[in-house]
Amino acid sequence: MSLNAHATPALAGLVPEFPMGYVDVAFDYVYDVNLLANQVVRDGVVPIHTDADFVLRAIVLSQATGAFSIRFNDSQGYYLSSGFLMSANFLSGTVPFPYPVFPEMLFPAGSRIGVEINDLSGAPNTVQMLLRGAKRFRLPPPRR
Repeated sequence: MSLNAHATPALAGLVPEFPMGYVDVAFDYVYDVNLLANQVVRDGVVPIHTDADFVLRAIVLSQATGAFSIRFNDSQGYYLSSGFLMSANFLSGTVPFPYPVFPEMLFPAGSRIGVEINDLSGAPNTVQMLLRGAKRFRLPPPRR
């Protein structure tokens, strides 16, 4: 059996779509940054809304005008990758494709996703990344 890394775990047959008592609603957070030539940003932040937890399932390069490297961390300082990811990792030829985060990663409501990004183009660089996943809402308890 092969696993589709771009599918949610439920569609891959691994676990239920979402835990009992919750519902997932597809949602993307956007990270925009305008980098100067060879600029390094160590304190980029994507704040998570306070209305629901966020389940990160994929990272998508939406736009970039040059090469860069990037890595993400959670509010505890845990990095999602052991090193920086090159912008070319988010492309198939010249076409962007989702970079799967497997297993999916949960960010609590009100937390943040940290971003470290380095321009490698030697020129001004406009980058937009989509953090693709779902907002995980808690369902109200059943009425009796």
